Amino acid sequence: MSDPQRSAYRQPVTPSGLEAIEKGTLTWLDEDMYNNLNTGVLEQYLEEKNLRDSFEISHWDTKKVLIGILIGAVFSGVTAYIGLKIGLAVSAAWYVAYLLGMALQWSPSEINISTSATTGATNASIGFIFTFPAIFLLSSSERYKLGDVFLITSVDTFQIAFIGIIASMFAGFLGVMYFIIFRRVWLVEDPLPMPGFEATLKLLDISADVSTGAAEAARSSLKTVGISTVLTMAFMFVIDYPIKWANKMAHIPSSLADWLAMSLSGDDWGVASIYTERWIHQPSRLSDGHAVAGGITMYEPGNPFSYTFLGIELSPTLLAIGWFMKFRVAFLVNLGSIVAWFYLIPIVVYMDVPIYDPAVPMPGGGYGGYVPVTDYPLAQWKAFSSIVRTVAIGAILGGGIIGLLKMAPIFKGIFGDIASAFAGEKGEEFIEDKGWYEWPLTHIPIFMGIAFIAIIVVFALGGFPVLPSVIFAVILLTTTFLLGAIAVRVMGETGIEPVSGTSFIVLLLLLLIFLNVDVGLDKEQSVMIALVGTTVFGSAISMSGTVVGDYKNSLYIGNRPYHISKGNIMGVVPGAILGAAVAIFLSKLLADGAIDLQAPQANAFATFTIILAEGQGNLSALAIGFALGAFVEWATGMGTSFGLGMYLPTPITFPMLIGGFSRDWWEKKKLAPKVEAIRLKEGSAASEKQRALMLLFTFMIAAGALTGEAFYGVEAAILALLDGRPIGATSWWPAGRLIGFLLLNVILGFIIYVLFRKAGIIGVGSEDEGDDGGDSGGSGDSGGGSGAPAVIDAELAD
Repeated sequence: MSDPQRSAYRQPVTPSGLEAIEKGTLTWLDEDMYNNLNTGVLEQYLEEKNLRDSFEISHWDTKKVLIGILIGAVFSGVTAYIGLKIGLAVSAAWYVAYLLGMALQWSPSEINISTSATTGATNASIGFIFTFPAIFLLSSSERYKLGDVFLITSVDTFQIAFIGIIASMFAGFLGVMYFIIFRRVWLVEDPLPMPGFEATLKLLDISADVSTGAAEAARSSLKTVGISTVLTMAFMFVIDYPIKWANKMAHIPSSLADWLAMSLSGDDWGVASIYTERWIHQPSRLSDGHAVAGGITMYEPGNPFSYTFLGIELSPTLLAIGWFMKFRVAFLVNLGSIVAWFYLIPIVVYMDVPIYDPAVPMPGGGYGGYVPVTDYPLAQWKAFSSIVRTVAIGAILGGGIIGLLKMAPIFKGIFGDIASAFAGEKGEEFIEDKGWYEWPLTHIPIFMGIAFIAIIVVFALGGFPVLPSVIFAVILLTTTFLLGAIAVRVMGETGIEPVSGTSFIVLLLLLLIFLNVDVGLDKEQSVMIALVGTTVFGSAISMSGTVVGDYKNSLYIGNRPYHISKGNIMGVVPGAILGAAVAIFLSKLLADGAIDLQAPQANAFATFTIILAEGQGNLSALAIGFALGAFVEWATGMGTSFGLGMYLPTPITFPMLIGGFSRDWWEKKKLAPKVEAIRLKEGSAASEKQRALMLLFTFMIAAGALTGEAFYGVEAAILALLDGRPIGATSWWPAGRLIGFLLLNVILGFIIYVLFRKAGIIGVGSEDEGDDGGDSGGSGDSGGGSGAPAVIDAELAD
């Protein structure tokens, strides 16, 4: 076992954990494992253990994998809706797959492999959620009209759908393949923490209890997760469900919490001045008793709150992510937000910096000019979206590149693996007389060639000339590897993968080439191929993020990486087709104004594209951000996290800070004294076990928070879609909607109860269990695997 290098993420190994490693007694899902996550020593020990023992644990079952793919494909469409609605690609698919597997008494290994296919299906169409809608916005939305014309004059939906879906499939395969070679670097040698994976790991622990007959331990764990999930959904109902239907139709905050806030307000000030639609925010003057512009302070010279925006979203998911991050990482993410909202944005507004607006008539004819930022009512948000977010993209890029350069010694072995792959040599991925441990590296160069040719053919068949198709294929192969590495590192630090942040860089690169180099394209064709190409890239790095998340959990429970890769690859095709189809359908409705969705990333891409197409790109802001991110990376080792914080508004980042601070406070004030008292009374071994169990209890609560908000989000998305159909205009719909929502949850709860009772999870007395009870820490030979990324499948934005 090599001596792992120190990193910003490394946790110290515990004495009992080190002793168990030296004796070889530490095993999957036991207390010593939980106490030593992300130590590096543990990960290298488990990698060696898995090479020996995983073949007895990790088995492929095609029928169960197909069930996982079916769940993921269905939820890929739901995820598309949620992503367009709120800019947050949250999926409950992995949890549904976990619950089903547990109810059917699958082994943890089978659940993990099945859900790797589930997450492959849900992530294969992420590019269609964030980038693709910009095509329709630029072709038919009045907001992006250049005077009396559109930047894109016509769209052949079938043509671009064909290109995007087929190319995204090959790109998704490529994203999985590339990160086979990074697995050992970021999961074994220098393990990224990936905040939130502990929740998934705990669910696997519960499934081990169920499948091995330890039903009492499983009941206790499921009860905690279940209560947390139910309470979270109830909380979300209070703050989000449109109980006041008349308010909703008038575009006034309509939840029970909003109605209460407005009832406790006057015409100008009151509770609604500081609470609006899930946000506790800085004071804002009201209009007729309700907040204007979502509680954002309108620009008013001399009013300090109109130069920034500070708020906290009441999101259990964000608090849970902060809990997993702990304070240091959460603070560094927030440091980016603090710099953006306390320094950069106030300066931009105070100096009244001109902002480029494509709708402004030019004196000599044409459209597109600069407007002082204070001419916009929401000046601070215009400064954020137009200038500061460009700085943030540069910071993510600068921090990521410097971080990769700092890791150069670690990458020596990886580049050796790449060389071996091209030379056709065979490494440890194949074990004689046993089979494949991980996907063969020799397939990477082969598939690179296949993907290169396939993408050229697809774009050429779709109507683009061969030369730009070749250029894009080269860019895709290189950026998926390099920028994908940066995006995955951000995810490993924060639990959030910046899909649109890195996609902005690809869009910038493609537009600079196609708009300025004569490759046989006019301006409209250049914009089209750039946006379709960026869509394909987004799907590729989303697959990189999900496979690395799956690898992370599988390391701790003994599954073979080969099966994880295979599951993700199998999920790509159906997920790309169904998810893209839903996203395209919703994108057309969005651009036509037939459905009310925020689509923050799509709007940002549309704005960014117009700026670059009209020759007004702010490269100086990008360069400033690059330098800032590089400096923070050099100083703290967390430059990419800092850049992500700049990219997000404060209502998203501040709850993470609260969660991280709460975790540290709880460990110092509550956990440490109890553990120390046990150590003095019963010894170190007993104290470390109790520490692990207490931490696990908090992880189960956090798991319920994550899944509860995801479940509510899925249901709310379906109902919101129906709101925009003819049924939503009927007089009985508000009452029917509420009754249907309640009945849906009762029916789902009943189905889960029946499945779990049939599986012996609930409704069975302890007298029926015999001596099958087990410890909640799991057993060494029970096996297991990872599921989906436990936090957010893609990204938070806007």
